[in-house]
Order: sequence, then structure tokens, then C-alpha cells
Amino acid sequence: MSCIRDMRVVVTGASGFIGGHVLRLLTSSGHDVVAFDIAALGPVALSVKDRVRIIRGDVTDPVAVYNAIGSTNPDCIIHLASLLVPDSRSNPRKAFDVNVGGTINVLEAAQSLDVDRVVAGSSVNVYGNGPPDAERITETTVRRPNSTYAMTKYAIEWLGTTFDTEFAALESVHGFGPDRLRGNSYDVAVVKAAVSGIALEVPQTGIRDEFLYAEDSARAFVSAVTNDDLSYDRYLIGTDQHATLEEIVDLVSKTVPDTDIQLQEKSADTTWAGDRNSHPPTDSTRIRTDLGWEPRYSLQEMVESYVEWLTNNPNEWAFSEEDIPWK
Repeated sequence: MSCIRDMRVVVTGASGFIGGHVLRLLTSSGHDVVAFDIAALGPVALSVKDRVRIIRGDVTDPVAVYNAIGSTNPDCIIHLASLLVPDSRSNPRKAFDVNVGGTINVLEAAQSLDVDRVVAGSSVNVYGNGPPDAERITETTVRRPNSTYAMTKYAIEWLGTTFDTEFAALESVHGFGPDRLRGNSYDVAVVKAAVSGIALEVPQTGIRDEFLYAEDSARAFVSAVTNDDLSYDRYLIGTDQHATLEEIVDLVSKTVPDTDIQLQEKSADTTWAGDRNSHPPTDSTRIRTDLGWEPRYSLQEMVESYVEWLTNNPNEWAFSEEDIPWK
């Protein structure tokens, strides 16, 4: 049975950054949606909470996962529950418990309960910094995970191929947009400070990232569960929209009038950046060709859209000194 339309979809990690956007997109398309997470829904997800069945549970608990899937009888699962980069670095045991153990629980339940398809969130970090001479990263590039987080994502990609349930992992580049609370959220600090009218001094790192807006990421996951057939078990989600933190500051300054965001005169210590990789640009031909997905947001539009959301939802977020990773 293929997952096309009018489906029931369980979304694990529904309270997370991408989870809320996935819930909004699925419900707006008329699907029956179940949100499974240990945490309460975030601001984006809360906007559709009346159209979503919410089950609070821990993905590391196999009984809770089995019961959630068994009681809702989904056609497909979007598995986004994950410990992100900084927490994975500081607590590797928990990272493997959540990211790998949680995925095993989802896959075992899906196989036992005859779920048609599982689409899991992975990361471009599985490729590490990529081959030194590579112009592009593709799904055929050798994966060289060089962090705890990346290793857990590499593991779930392999695990997905060992179960009978149809499986695909989506390897996303750096996410940007509303509800970004955890992970490598340095750009969040810049945007929130600007909208809050708070002065902020930002280090010049020279580290370049490839940016993916949250809504574009959500559309990729929904495309992967609603498409009739999947030709592959892995898809890179890239945009060719690249920027350094310094360039993000420039875009935000152009978007928010009278912002007081300044660059430090000298390059700062970048140890706060942790396990971030400077990988070559990605080649997302596979997902564009096979699933018809295309990114809709340019980098300027990402910044403008994020600023607009923060401005229109002042009660749903707050700037905090804890948002600043380099302090």
C-alpha cells in the first residue's frame, strides 16, 4: 500500500524544530496526524494542536513507542526525535540511546505493525567535511562521520536498510527559521537580538554553512511520505544557499531597521562552534528528480520570513543570553 493522500502519519519529535513545521504542512494537506514526543509542542506546532492527536512519550521506551504506533495504526512515520549536536557532544551515551535506540524502537514497531514507510531525519554531517578535493557532496560520496551526532545519524541510515519496512533517511543541511531552539543555533541569536532591539557583538568566524529554511525542510519530509514510490533510501536536502555568520549579520541588518548587531574587529575563538563541519556544497539532484522537491526560499527570503514570524509572534519567543553560543 502506497502513502499518497488522506494518510495517517505519526510524527516523532513533533515538538522539535522541524517537527512543528511538518505538523502544519501535513494538517493543511488534510492528513490525519499524530504527534509523539516527550516534550510539549512548540509555538509552530501549537498553531495546529486542535487538528493533531498528541501522545506524550519517550522514544527510548520501546513499549511507549509500540503502543503509540499500535493504537493509531499509521500508514507512515516521520521520525524526527533526536538529540542534536551540542547535547550529543556533551552526553554521547544519551545520544546513542535517543538517536540510535529510539530509531530501533520505531523501526521494530513499524515492522511488527505493518507500517508502510518510515522517513527519518538524518544530516549532511554524516559526510564530515567531505573529501578535500570534492566540488560537491552527493549520496555516493563516502560517509565520514566525525562527531558523536554524525555517527548516530550514520548508524540510523544503516539500520533503516535492515528492516522490512520501506525506509528513507533525509540528510539535511543547516536548518534555519522559527522554533529553532537547540542545536547549532548561532544564527538564531543574531536574528532574535535584532528583532528584540538588543545590541550584540558577533564573532567573525569565516565558517560557511549551507542554509535550509524550516518550511522547505518540512516539505521534503512530507514529499518523502506522500510520494507513491521511493527509489532510494537516502536523500540529500540542499539549497546552494551559503553564508558565513558575518554574512547573516549583514542580511539581518538590512532586514531589521536600526539593528545594533556589530562584528568583532578580530576573529574570535571558534571552540564554541563545536562539531560543525565546513563541507562542500551539496548536490540535491536525487530528491529533486525522484520526489519533485525544490527549495523555495532564497537566503534573503529565509531571513525576511524568520524576522516576519518573530515580529508577528512576540509572545511565542524571547531572547536570552543563553541563546548566544559564543558567550
